[in-house]
Amino acid sequence: MDGIIDNLENAIQTWNQKLAEIWTLLTQSPQEFKGGGIWNIITQIHGALLAIGLALLVLFFVYGVAKSCTI
Repeated sequence: MDGIIDNLENAIQTWNQKLAEIWTLLTQSPQEFKGGGIWNIITQIHGALLAIGLALLVLFFVYGVAKSCTI
């Protein structure tokens, strides 16, 4: 009977440890996760996509103005 109780206590202790780890991951900010390296890469990609998007916006605007002025 004592072995069963020990097994249950170990199982509950392991469960509590895993829940604590999950809670830490869920409450951690993206800047703190893995030292912030992943977040820095994401912000660099965002900056590059933003620059490409703005360049395309200007390009298509100029194209539309030029097309409407020449026809």
